[in-house]
Amino acid sequence: MIDKEQDTKVQQDINQSEFEFVQRDEKIFDKKFETKPVGYFKDAMTRFAKNRANVVATIILFALITSSILVPILTTKNFTSQEPAVAALPPRVPIVEHFGFVDGTRSYSDRTVDLETIDEDGLGIPAGFDREFVVEDSLTNTTSVCTSRTSESCVGGQNIIGLRGQDTETSVMSDETFDFVRDDQPVIEFDIENILIDGTLLNVELNLGDEDDEDWRQFASFDEEGVVSFDVFEALDELDLDEDIDEFSSPIQFEIVAEIPRVNIALNSVSIYENGEEEPFYSASGFDLAQYQLSAPASTGNFRRANGEQIVSSFDYDVYSEAMGVRDPGAYSARDTYQLLEENQDLCSLDGIDIDFDNVDYDDAQQLIGMEFEDSCPINNIYDVSSPIERDGETYFNFRLELNYAQYMGYDDIPYFLFGTTRSGHDLFALTWLALRTSLLVGLLVGTINITIGIIYGSISGYYGGKVDIGMERFTEVISRIPWLLTLALATAWLGASLWSLVIVLTLSGWVSVSSTTRTQFYRYKGREYVLASRTLGAKDSRLIFRHILPNGIGTIITASILMIPQVIFAESTISFLGFGIGHGQTFNIFGFELSGVSIGVLLADGRSELVYNPHLTIAPAIIVSILMITFNMFGNALRDAFNPTLRGSE
Repeated sequence: MIDKEQDTKVQQDINQSEFEFVQRDEKIFDKKFETKPVGYFKDAMTRFAKNRANVVATIILFALITSSILVPILTTKNFTSQEPAVAALPPRVPIVEHFGFVDGTRSYSDRTVDLETIDEDGLGIPAGFDREFVVEDSLTNTTSVCTSRTSESCVGGQNIIGLRGQDTETSVMSDETFDFVRDDQPVIEFDIENILIDGTLLNVELNLGDEDDEDWRQFASFDEEGVVSFDVFEALDELDLDEDIDEFSSPIQFEIVAEIPRVNIALNSVSIYENGEEEPFYSASGFDLAQYQLSAPASTGNFRRANGEQIVSSFDYDVYSEAMGVRDPGAYSARDTYQLLEENQDLCSLDGIDIDFDNVDYDDAQQLIGMEFEDSCPINNIYDVSSPIERDGETYFNFRLELNYAQYMGYDDIPYFLFGTTRSGHDLFALTWLALRTSLLVGLLVGTINITIGIIYGSISGYYGGKVDIGMERFTEVISRIPWLLTLALATAWLGASLWSLVIVLTLSGWVSVSSTTRTQFYRYKGREYVLASRTLGAKDSRLIFRHILPNGIGTIITASILMIPQVIFAESTISFLGFGIGHGQTFNIFGFELSGVSIGVLLADGRSELVYNPHLTIAPAIIVSILMITFNMFGNALRDAFNPTLRGSE
């Protein structure tokens, strides 16, 4: 009530003379819009650009596509031919390597040490490694338990004779024969670790006959633990033989005899002493004793190792320096050597050496023997030459030389392989982008086929409707229900693992989703007034389809089509990973691009068997294809939201 009174008072206080007519004597015309009209696609791109995440994803996507085209063309590293000398190198990245990450070293742990490599500090390395390339301060040695009967590095411990099943005796014989002479007073000693069951005997036998006429006699029997021994000829005299024996040769055979089965005796060593000396002239323990063999049928017992010790090492190894250092390639043909020297005359400093590079002459080649070249030369030195062979009027011979491998491969210094190298020595970085290009081309090819078929099929089905639509939809349902594994098996059996079998599998039902989307858009727009008006004016079906209906639904169709490409790439990677897609050694020419026969799926399949020891062979391609899939899907979803905001957030 108060507000109403105040409003009335305000109205009464305003003087009418203060009011004034504006533009009373002027003609008023419509003004032009000061802003420019915004078209459908421009409006869509404006909405697209407002989402920064989608813009970043799009930039990354096109960077991947650009890299797949340019990297294989511009790279100086090998990705076409095999180079076993640099096979399976780990990734090495500049700058980052100084932080101890992807620095081109490989870590090894618990590798058995070759005992001959132990230095004055008591540290050893495994066989096959060069101490020069072990990263400083990374080498450690520890001791671990071992049970191997074949490794010389497994020392000490016991060797256990055991009975199997229901057997009550088995025997083991030494791996060499010993000469026993009475005047040497030979004594055989056994160090028995334990006898677990009372009544178990260790009988010792020697052969008094020859190799063809075996005459094994029992010389001693022991049933207690500890160090036990017997004098060979004292035991021989107690045998009451018909003749005196002053010398004979025999292996040592000992057997375990027990009243019950499944009994074990553990031995530490077997030794032979002569002339009362404190040191045995023969002793077998650990690995040496493990070389004894079961002389009874193997089914009656076993002879195994226990509680042995071995030294194991853990260290970081500079595999790049080893691979790119001085290497001996073995026999190197004279023609290849001459060609290499001719191509690098300045680097190898051949001044003063008179060589006719066009004429491989054996006598002239002698002057190269013993030569050492500059560090910049691919050849480090030439130290030998084979004998010449004459064939068809030509002389053939080989040099023995050492190569500076980095220079030999064309590098001034040790190179960086950002993704490492494959098992064949290919640069994985370049090969991954080459594989991505192949996958993208396959995706584009299959996507184009599916989109074309889908748009045409969906347009006809949606435009005509009725019985035509029902019949076409039933056909679509049948096609989409065919198991893709069945299609894959039939196509592979017919065409083998090839590009065309892959295309057949991916296109047989791949167009169905685009067809369904197109059909939906036609049902949405074919009843609009402008379409009816055009039909009334006599427009043909083709004009109505391609000029009036299809352009209005193209936004949704485009987004559905864009999203198909990553689906095809993922499907191709899966099929190739299973070994049914593109294979090594195949080449195809599509749209002017040559497919190498290597796709992302092929790389993943190759790296599958190396996942434990060389995970980079799988990780790098997997990361690239993952980024591609994520960015492609974000790009497709962004296009969908831009062309049709009503679908924002839908899947």
